[in-house]
Amino acid sequence: MLALMLTSLLVAAGLCLGLIPLVRRIGLVDHPGERKVHEHPTPLAGGPALLITFGLMMVFLYQDNPFVQGLALGGFLMFVVGLIDDYRPLSILIRFLVQIVACMVIIVYADVRLDDFGRLFWDSPLTLGWLSIPVSIFAALGVINSFNMIDGMDGLSGSIFLVAAAGMAMLAGMALQVEIHLLLLLACSAVLGYLLLNARFPWNQKARVFMGDSGSQFLGFFLAWCFIALGSDHNEAGHRAFMPMTAVWLFAVPLLDTTTVMWRRWRAGASPLAADRHHFHHAFLRAGFTVRQTWLAMTGLAVLLALIGLAFEMGGVPDYYSFWAFMAVAVGFQAYIKRSRHQQRFLGRDFIYNEFNS
Repeated sequence: MLALMLTSLLVAAGLCLGLIPLVRRIGLVDHPGERKVHEHPTPLAGGPALLITFGLMMVFLYQDNPFVQGLALGGFLMFVVGLIDDYRPLSILIRFLVQIVACMVIIVYADVRLDDFGRLFWDSPLTLGWLSIPVSIFAALGVINSFNMIDGMDGLSGSIFLVAAAGMAMLAGMALQVEIHLLLLLACSAVLGYLLLNARFPWNQKARVFMGDSGSQFLGFFLAWCFIALGSDHNEAGHRAFMPMTAVWLFAVPLLDTTTVMWRRWRAGASPLAADRHHFHHAFLRAGFTVRQTWLAMTGLAVLLALIGLAFEMGGVPDYYSFWAFMAVAVGFQAYIKRSRHQQRFLGRDFIYNEFNS
């Protein structure tokens, strides 16, 4: 298994480097702009590199697995619409329609969906009944678009993926869901290979590659349906690896950031899906933290919240305690961000508006 993981890492990193001249030649480059943190044109080689790596992994190891096949088909759709969006921004409606179609592919092909939310309010599961399919699609769209929105600075989205996927891999292994356990471990290795060229490690003064919308849409779809497959009894294994609330903790930072930003936009009379510079990582940068410090701090927060969710899950704590604990975190997070905006201070530092430090 270690050999496969190392191979996945090296293939992803090698493809990221090898595709740079090609994506530059065809114009697949992210240029600096008003809402962006980076200062130099950066090739979007990460998305194609990850798609190829994941594709090879799925073809050679999981040819007879309906869930993985559905994941590959739907994921490819997400990659294509993201790639088109990288070239020429698409309307929100078109992106949502393709996302819904991709979700329906995996629901129909692999028969995977959420049947209940667990014991959110009492000791019996909150079952979904006929709402199972629409709620599953809504949940998947939430993960896909939250992951896409968090992809705003070097190293961040890849690290968020690693936290969520590693947590799921551990729980899948404990539940003896071996195939998806191995799939998640190989996915972590591939994304780590990408991060070697994207995150602010000592050998990277800035990101050499981005994943672009093609990569973030694809990885968001991958995470969403792994959450649903492992958090439900309605899968090929016939039993869940964790309760649905645990998935919320594993993916907490993008969910907290997205809901807070969308709430602010709605209150301001703007479209909740409009792009701006008011995400969580922008607060760090406005307060004078460097990109590396922001990346490490947000990754650390993601790890902490994931560990809380894992502790609830492994400790057998009822879902309603986990739910209300997360709601308390969400309210506290939203209140602190609102207070920081009003006071123009974040973590004890005054906001800096004219530039983002690198």
